[in-house]
Amino acid sequence: MVIIRQFKTIDTLALHTLKLLRETLLRSGSLMLSGGSTPYAIYNQLAATPCSVHPGRTLFLSDERMVPTNSPDNNANHLKPMLLALDCEDRFIRVNTELPPQTAATRFADELESLRKIDLGFLGMGTDGHTAGFFTHEQAILKTGTLALHTDRPDGMQGVSVTPALFQQVERIILLVTGEAKRDIINTLLNAPKTIPAGIALSSHPHVELWTDVQL
Repeated sequence: MVIIRQFKTIDTLALHTLKLLRETLLRSGSLMLSGGSTPYAIYNQLAATPCSVHPGRTLFLSDERMVPTNSPDNNANHLKPMLLALDCEDRFIRVNTELPPQTAATRFADELESLRKIDLGFLGMGTDGHTAGFFTHEQAILKTGTLALHTDRPDGMQGVSVTPALFQQVERIILLVTGEAKRDIINTLLNAPKTIPAGIALSSHPHVELWTDVQL
């Protein structure tokens, strides 16, 4: 079951997300971050007014495009202001996009294996129902034995994404889904989750929250 939290405006949602991020960063543990315009705006707010970060806090992205690190399509590139302001670049687990995709996925999985506690994770959801790097039902099916995989994306790019098996290690997952254009896919997630990748990937997770400014 998805817990729904509705906010009157996207600004209010951003403020609550920012507050939760600050509280989380003060503790030890691992934090999964999402790409996307709404999260990037929140990360930039955090960069503008940085907080302390516990020395035992590790951060990583749910997925990455296999493009140069300085590309606007590179998710980690958008995190630079926040990571620099928080002085925690050395605790960010990065996908090495200079490697072949399959090798990068294996290296990323190996680094994720060392994480002991992933207390919070943020994800987004596209209007097509994808989340992280899962664009097909096959990609979204729970895969055991590995925590990251290489994906072929519909935009022609290649990517590396955590797997649904990694999702199961995250204590609390929050889907940040904003904008009226997402209304239909939100309703699909709530009413027919097994028909879209996000619903499939999260179907067996015990604590998933949907944070949205869409009034359902």
